[in-house]
Amino acid sequence: TSQRASEDGGDDVTDSSTDFYDDKDDILTKMMDKALLQKFESLDLEHMQLKLSIRPMESTLQHIFAIPLITRDIVEQKPHLRGGYQRIEQRFQETKSYEEVRNMTMKITEDIGMSYKRTVVADALVTCSEFFQVVDSRDGRIVQGMRDGDEEEIVDHVVRFEVVTDITESGEGREVGNWKIIDLDDMLDG
Repeated sequence: TSQRASEDGGDDVTDSSTDFYDDKDDILTKMMDKALLQKFESLDLEHMQLKLSIRPMESTLQHIFAIPLITRDIVEQKPHLRGGYQRIEQRFQETKSYEEVRNMTMKITEDIGMSYKRTVVADALVTCSEFFQVVDSRDGRIVQGMRDGDEEEIVDHVVRFEVVTDITESGEGREVGNWKIIDLDDMLDG
């Protein structure tokens, strides 16, 4: 945001032309996991123009599950916990030992410490009406996607959402955080 003198010589006027981009980034950060944002930000669009219109038409919940104790923030701090529950499941398939599952679960609990957090993961199939086109801005050639004037297509996307919940201060119920998109069409393998 920049400031400039008003035309009548009075107080400064705030130019909010950059506020849209700041707000957009803030909104995207709240909506999408940083790994997914980095995937999009890493695209080299210097000579490309993207035309994209997506209108969600309907959605269907495909799967939903909860992961006790572990959150992305915890795994970021303690990377050895990544895939901990998958290892427990795999070990149980191999040994059928509830004792071993209990010991592995207790080890995760010890590593994390006292926590009532849960990560809830939901997969949804979202049907959209969509127009997509990538144009080389140097010569106007369509590199990928549809031609100008084409009708929007009906496209299905698998969207994975995630939210962290925690016990309330009173201990009577759970606080639900903000849902975030953590994967889109398996770009990040879930």
